[in-house]
Amino acid sequence: MKRTIIFTLLSLALCLPIAAQDVRIGTVAGVNLNAPDNLKSKIGYKLGAKAELGLSDLSQGLYLDMALLLETRAWKETYASAIAAYKQSKVSTMPWYLNIPVHIGYRFPVSQNVNVFVNGGPYVAFGLFGKMTHETVLMDGSTEKGTRYNNVFTDKDVNGENVQRRLDWGVGLRLGAEFNNKYQVTLEYDRGFRGFTTDYLSSRANLYSLSFAYMF
Repeated sequence: MKRTIIFTLLSLALCLPIAAQDVRIGTVAGVNLNAPDNLKSKIGYKLGAKAELGLSDLSQGLYLDMALLLETRAWKETYASAIAAYKQSKVSTMPWYLNIPVHIGYRFPVSQNVNVFVNGGPYVAFGLFGKMTHETVLMDGSTEKGTRYNNVFTDKDVNGENVQRRLDWGVGLRLGAEFNNKYQVTLEYDRGFRGFTTDYLSSRANLYSLSFAYMF
């Protein structure tokens, strides 16, 4: 399954540019809110580069959108002790991923200097690093704070498994506007298809983002 997804993305990246008439590149920055299933939401960030390949030979306004993004898919949760070792423990994570979306989009001109666009398609994200911190309330009412795991993708939990799975994949949708063929403001949504944490295998990425791009 992993090989199939990666092969599909690479095929799109290599084959579709053959029909491209123009290429644009740009930088991207933004904020996101991850609201995964069965876990609490947390704000994160993204930064990276993107490329747009015009496919006007196929249809006017059609284009391929690809990006290489360093982004956080943060989450947090509160646990109550089942063995009366503590009252509760709040954990907070800030895992960083290398996200590679490959989307097909369409651009609609609104005026001479304004375009509206929509695009969608698959993504593959590779976990890089990220800590899990905790704030634990003990039975005597005192509080302990610290780092529970230094890297959620490599450190092992009590069951001997990685705290968080390194590979994630899913689909995304983008809706935005471009001004003067340079500045883009985009609302984004990514939905993961894979449970990303070994404790909550049903928890999938549910990422809402607001991003800004400058196209060269």
